[in-house]
Amino acid sequence: MALSLARSPQYPAAAVSHFAPPPLQLRSPRRHCRARQRLRLGVPAPAAAVAAASSPPEAQAEEEQEQGEKRRKLYVANLPWSFPAPEVEKLFAECGTVKDVEVIKGKDGRNRGFAFVTMSTAEEAAAAVEKLNSHDVRGRTIKVEFSKSFRKPAPPPPPGTIIERHKLYVSNLPWKARAPNVKEFFAKFNPLSSNVIFDNGRAAGYGFVSFGTKEEAEIALSELDGKELMGRPVRLKWRESDDDKVEAAKADGEVEAVNIEGARVEGASEDGGEDKQ
Repeated sequence: MALSLARSPQYPAAAVSHFAPPPLQLRSPRRHCRARQRLRLGVPAPAAAVAAASSPPEAQAEEEQEQGEKRRKLYVANLPWSFPAPEVEKLFAECGTVKDVEVIKGKDGRNRGFAFVTMSTAEEAAAAVEKLNSHDVRGRTIKVEFSKSFRKPAPPPPPGTIIERHKLYVSNLPWKARAPNVKEFFAKFNPLSSNVIFDNGRAAGYGFVSFGTKEEAEIALSELDGKELMGRPVRLKWRESDDDKVEAAKADGEVEAVNIEGARVEGASEDGGEDKQ
């Protein structure tokens, strides 16, 4: 028997909705957990992203320009003292376009035997190092390498200014070497003072040399480490501490000898005199 179903007017048919729910987006539980953990613990974003976001374009451009200049700037040493800037430019022009030449001079206006040369490109600078390092110039073998942190030496300070001194430790000195000999050995780099250490009245074989600028000390270290003084190769390194028992920063002529726990420091005097033993 067929039954006919009648729809009660009291319960109308449910309207069919045509609204489709958005698709369910699945994310990796592990990534989701990491994200929540980072948010909860306050873990910062990767450093590279922070640096990129925080560094202004001007600072980045300035840094890139500085790095590019370092790759193009060369340090040239052991030049003849009578070799002027135009001759230096002519020599390096064989390897490309020379943008700048700076021949360093002493207080007396004479060339000090080294210079800085800036080439047009890093490739030209590399070619100049390859071609001209150990090149003979008027009987002198020049040294050409990429400039490190060297800058133009600062001008002399006004009278009365306290000078910050940069010191080198000098070892393997000949037993007969005295402060005037050591100062003469470093004369090309304008040392402010030189001292030789004595122990029980005899030279201990080491001493200190101070300079007015860090650049002068760096260049002296680069140029003279291993060079011979009175037949012995001297060894140079930075003075490690400012509270050494030996005060190497004393200016020439301030003291002739200072007794420090059995050791004696010989200071170079203006007249070149040695200590009295």
